[in-house]
Amino acid sequence: MQATIISVANQKGGVGKTTSTVNLARALVEAGKRVLVIDSDPQSSLSIVHGLDPRRLRELDATGKTFYFGLVKDAPLDALVIDGAPSLIPASIRLANAETELVSPFGVATVLKEKIASLRERFDFILIDCPPTLSLLTVNALTASNAVVIPCKTDYLSIMGIPLLMETIENVRRRANTGLKIVGILPTLFNARAAHDAEALQELRASVAAKRVEVFEPVNRSTVFDKANVESKAALELFPDSPGIEQYKVVAQKLIELHASQK
Repeated sequence: MQATIISVANQKGGVGKTTSTVNLARALVEAGKRVLVIDSDPQSSLSIVHGLDPRRLRELDATGKTFYFGLVKDAPLDALVIDGAPSLIPASIRLANAETELVSPFGVATVLKEKIASLRERFDFILIDCPPTLSLLTVNALTASNAVVIPCKTDYLSIMGIPLLMETIENVRRRANTGLKIVGILPTLFNARAAHDAEALQELRASVAAKRVEVFEPVNRSTVFDKANVESKAALELFPDSPGIEQYKVVAQKLIELHASQK
């Protein structure tokens, strides 16, 4: 059975995309799944959290072993995989050049979709950590994906960006990927004691109700995520009893159900 490909996307920065990718991947690994995470952000946050320091990333970049070389150049993606649980295709700052260098006779939005095919028998799930922009990198990820998870911080500025992301997803559906599904919106960095957060969460649910998009229960704001990043581990692994963190298992179960429905 071929891998289910999931984009973790939101054009707003600081909403927990990388944290969500790391912890969803961990939940899927704990469920016995073969998982690959792809760092599609030139800031390389996912790669660094995975344990690759900047010097190691420079070494990988110098030898053509980062995502840039698979997306823009001729390196096969399966040759870039760093095996693990989950496995990783890392990114470097060089990926910022991809916007101007992507070339394909079939359209630049479909480059990743064509190249990722070689990985789909090797894994059960491929999670793509998207950059905080609605750029060609994000559009390529959405075009290659079966579904998208949308982390969203519970504040009004983050919520205001959701309609634009929904519009982008609809455009991708119409033009390149009719089967793209929205798994749901995952509220992050939630402060249960703050009235603003509760109001923002209510507003988020109201804003997508007409589209029948699921809004999951929120993941609480906590220092455990920063502590886990320092250890190059998922918070779900190190602090499984922290309030709200079990939501990653809930979302992961939705992904498992989606994967099963594709048989």
